[in-house]
Amino acid sequence: MEALRASVEGARSPKDTGEKAGASDKGRGKKPAVKKHTKASDIGSLRSLTKIELYEKATKAGVKGRSSMTHDQLADALAKGS
Repeated sequence: MEALRASVEGARSPKDTGEKAGASDKGRGKKPAVKKHTKASDIGSLRSLTKIELYEKATKAGVKGRSSMTHDQLADALAKGS
């Protein structure tokens, strides 16, 4: 039961625990840099993302007109522009 409790505590987000965002990420390192070039084979992996995830990637990539794009349009724009 203690192991389960510890697991649940470890899985909580910083928002749930009241910690600062970076407090629980110590020692994990930085996130990998976003790729600048997306291979044609990666379009499938882009299509497996949710629209929200694609939108966030498009925001970071500076894709213009992203707010009115569909899921597939976002994936295509990221594949072409990245």
